[in-house]
Amino acid sequence: MRIQVKFIKQGSLRFISHHNLMKLFERAIRRAKISVKMSVGYNPRPKIAYPLALPVGIKGIDEKLEIELCEWMDVSELETRLKKQLPENMQITSVEPISSKVKSTVKDVTYVVKPKNGKMPEAGIADELLSKDAVIIQRKGKKRAFNIRPSIDSIKTDSQSIDLDLKMTPEGMARPEEVLLHLGLKVGKDYEISEIVRKRVNLFS
Repeated sequence: MRIQVKFIKQGSLRFISHHNLMKLFERAIRRAKISVKMSVGYNPRPKIAYPLALPVGIKGIDEKLEIELCEWMDVSELETRLKKQLPENMQITSVEPISSKVKSTVKDVTYVVKPKNGKMPEAGIADELLSKDAVIIQRKGKKRAFNIRPSIDSIKTDSQSIDLDLKMTPEGMARPEEVLLHLGLKVGKDYEISEIVRKRVNLFS
């Protein structure tokens, strides 16, 4: 039996790494006495899959993980047990069975960005970015340059926020901070973003 757990990661838990998030769920599942299948080999691991890691510092309200169970289990009972073992800023929103034959992959995601002190991109800069055929970046530690433009599906702005719709391509997916940099908003040392929320993760399954 394979299930998908949807959850919210927020508050101080935004700042834990993906590795520590995995450890958190593994401990919670173990304490909840949920029987999970293990991988084979020298170092067996629980069969828990995360279709897309959430970057450190970003709030996620539609995060997903998939668990392969050793045997059938009522999903309501599983949800109740697991909720009791998770910290306050990690909230489960749904648990449902999914196909055991197809591994889910990411189709597209949406980020909502709320710039600090209302600082918004200059007029026309989003349209200018979308009009380009290529936006080449060089990621740290990578030898090969990456064109983020095919991954940018749309950019929508209002008076207070920016919606970034990003899709997976054969080469990968653009990161929100990479798009924001080309909109004139810096993330990191010159921090000009007050909040980034990943509000939707759409999967092929």
